[in-house]
Amino acid sequence: MIKILQNFTYILLQIILLPISLIGMSYANYKQQKNSKKAKISYTAGQVIQGKWILHYFNIRKDYNIIKFIKNFPAESHIGFYMMFSAAILANNLVNFIPKALIKNNLDDISSYSFLFFRTKKIDQLVKCNIEKVEQFVVLGAGFDLRSIRYNNDKLKVFELDKKNTQKLKLDTLKKAKIITNNITYIECDLNNNEWSIDLIKQGFNKNKKTLFLFESVGCYLEEDIVNNILSTIKSISAKGSMVIQDIYSTRFLHQDEFQRVKRGKKLIQNFGENWNFTMNMDNNVEAEISKLLEKNNLIPLENYICGKNSTKSKNPFYAISLSKV
Repeated sequence: MIKILQNFTYILLQIILLPISLIGMSYANYKQQKNSKKAKISYTAGQVIQGKWILHYFNIRKDYNIIKFIKNFPAESHIGFYMMFSAAILANNLVNFIPKALIKNNLDDISSYSFLFFRTKKIDQLVKCNIEKVEQFVVLGAGFDLRSIRYNNDKLKVFELDKKNTQKLKLDTLKKAKIITNNITYIECDLNNNEWSIDLIKQGFNKNKKTLFLFESVGCYLEEDIVNNILSTIKSISAKGSMVIQDIYSTRFLHQDEFQRVKRGKKLIQNFGENWNFTMNMDNNVEAEISKLLEKNNLIPLENYICGKNSTKSKNPFYAISLSKV
């Protein structure tokens, strides 16, 4: 009965507020596309923080820094998002309505939309469970994610690596938002360049300290040999017991016709000069394929979270999160 009331309230509000939602969506998309091109940053780098904004407003993952950041970030629109989700947010305040996509946790049922939220929550969990075991935290291709700030303390040395334009815009926005990042070292580099590890070491990375590396939704934009090079480099510069959190997309998901919305997304990012590259064949034994990738680069598989078997046309998974160690 409660769910019926929640859904009815949301549907009624969505009908009433539909014009506001459409205006908000149009404005947010326009601002994101226009200013991403103007700033010469990755279009998808900005998209990542949208999911965290949504999780915050439905009280699933509170993150006030994300709200402050987006309010000062030129390539996203806090007002646009709020208008877009006005019906759902109001329904949440009135009857505790929560969109199903935000709380799906059954791995087999994760969809091409709900995985965006599952990814954030699962990686949060993996970082939280392992961060106390290390002395350094390295985020490769950090984009505009603010997860590192949650661990901004004197006991942990934090490094974020990304391209020059991305780092500059991020630091400018953090300053405007008055978000403190004293213990984080921001390094300008291109992961396609083999010298990223040299830059990391020059900035104070200690090869003798256990480290947690986060490689989230970056590998799919790189060529396979670059992904292998990054993983093998992590092994070569890291103390024994260091760990890597990474995610992997299936070939069907990014390069074939598993989801129509993904095909449309592919065309959009290509307009920004981006391409999806590295993927994994997930039609058979995904655990074995992940192990093959890791062991090839001298990493030891620890945990895998394989998603979406029931939500694809092929009835094969499309996405996985992996934890491995040196």
